[in-house]
Amino acid sequence: MDKITMKKTLKGFIPKMEKVDGMDGEYLSYFLGSYLSLDPCGRYHHVLSLNGVTKKCENYWQRLEKAADEVGGWISSGEGNALDIFFCMPIEEEEAHE
Repeated sequence: MDKITMKKTLKGFIPKMEKVDGMDGEYLSYFLGSYLSLDPCGRYHHVLSLNGVTKKCENYWQRLEKAADEVGGWISSGEGNALDIFFCMPIEEEEAHE
């Protein structure tokens, strides 16, 4: 998925975001899915992996991070399950998009 499509998709999630009370205050969050379901290779890449990180997967995650940043948000993993991936943004950003 290219960055333009990612941005459009993330913008579509903004009205569906839920308020979360995090360690640094309240923000909005939307569950995107499991890392394993989002990763183009369908696997978790860690530094000790014999498979290594593929350029395809690395580029995907960089595009997703940049797309989220360009719409005023960020990508975060879950507190309870690090494989859960969320699109988050400050509350004031969401209100500006209404």
